[in-house]
Amino acid sequence: MKTKTVIAAALASVFAITAAAPSFAAGDPVKRQKHIHRMINRADTNKDGRVSETEMANALAASFAVLDTNHDGVLSKTEIDNRKATYKAYRQQLRAERKAGQHVVSVIHIPKGVGKNFAKVDANSDGVISKIELAKIAGELFKRRDHNKDGYISVDDFKA
Repeated sequence: MKTKTVIAAALASVFAITAAAPSFAAGDPVKRQKHIHRMINRADTNKDGRVSETEMANALAASFAVLDTNHDGVLSKTEIDNRKATYKAYRQQLRAERKAGQHVVSVIHIPKGVGKNFAKVDANSDGVISKIELAKIAGELFKRRDHNKDGYISVDDFKA
């Protein structure tokens, strides 16, 4: 069961990275490049400059856990809608932990598109988004974003 959760989380994190990309595509190219690097660095745990599906799974699992404020294993529409405030509180917690010398885990932000398309992401229409539901869409988006089909998302994939 844990392996399925990790795989689902990996695919779901792809959704987070690829769904965010179009939102800044038309803007300032310097800001776009910085944003791309920041997204990749958050998930790139082995620091090889690219993100594998496993790295994405780990980053998304952390993000999912942050957003799941009632700890029920799914994300409600309210939890998705409140993500901005939740991430802000998490960043404040991270700053305090870093100052205390503790190891911190970066998260990939689930984009606002998930909230706007909540009904589509909630495939079984039960009113919540599970890691598996998010993973299904993320898997498709990962494949589309991985332009060179090497099994990784890198800066080069955003240039294509």
